[in-house]
Amino acid sequence: MGSVVGLLKVGRKKLFLLDEVGKHREMVPQCVLDFYVVESRQRSGCGKRLFEFMLRRERIDPRYLAVDRPSPKLVSFFRKHYGLGTTIPQVNYFVIFSGFFKSQLKEEVRPAPKKTRIYMGKL
Repeated sequence: MGSVVGLLKVGRKKLFLLDEVGKHREMVPQCVLDFYVVESRQRSGCGKRLFEFMLRRERIDPRYLAVDRPSPKLVSFFRKHYGLGTTIPQVNYFVIFSGFFKSQLKEEVRPAPKKTRIYMGKL
């Protein structure tokens, strides 16, 4: 029996976000709420595989994710694997990346948030 080496929690949240010019937008984007890989398994590809699985399952591009209070390691992960380094500052502790608002007009009128999903990676 394998052991869990990572956890990724995603879901939709109603957020008030600022775009590149400071305009407020009310949206219900897909959010990364928690992402953790056991320290001994970090930098071995486990987190990338778990994240890629979630992206395929959710059918979403990483630039369209809002990330709740990301650690410096997670921001570095996005920069390294997805070329997302430029953030748009927010007042609600979420981080969004440059390009977040491109092709996102339909997100503004989505229905109520779906249930949160948790992905776990096992050995």
